[in-house]
Amino acid sequence: MLRILLLSCSLVITALAHAVQLRVHGSVTDLLERTPLAGVEVRVYKDGVKQQVLRTGNSGAYEVLLDNNASYVIRFMQAGRVTKCFAVHTHGGAWADDKRVMDLEVEMTLFRPVEGVDLSWFDLPMGMARFQPMTGHVSWNADYERRIRGEAERLMAEVKQRHQEQGTHAQVVQAR
Repeated sequence: MLRILLLSCSLVITALAHAVQLRVHGSVTDLLERTPLAGVEVRVYKDGVKQQVLRTGNSGAYEVLLDNNASYVIRFMQAGRVTKCFAVHTHGGAWADDKRVMDLEVEMTLFRPVEGVDLSWFDLPMGMARFQPMTGHVSWNADYERRIRGEAERLMAEVKQRHQEQGTHAQVVQAR
């Protein structure tokens, strides 16, 4: 029922729009298992103010329609997992009566924290996108991505290794 209500609201908002808007959607999965995560809280902040909170269903899917001329942070949270986010800026001019909706698909992976690894770095956005309402073009901030890529890859590799070690250790303990 909630899904139908959200879809209905999304269609009404789209119909009332007078400029190209951006719809961000995708799924949230477990980093190691690559399975969809249900019940992930998706918080949408517009210009620093929380606007809405959604939850992923069994498929891990989420969908958000963004207004133009705003800065967004979309945060993915679930108890017992490391929170991640990304940013989208929708500033710019628009053609009057352009009612198109452009899609941006963003997949997010969450994982369980591991003891002894400082994961506070993941409070930073995992990416920064810019949407131009006049053209409907979306671009990712390549400089920002380059700056964070090395540390993200290092931390993710360490998390995977620690999880695998803990999984192997747990299997050995259970076998005894």
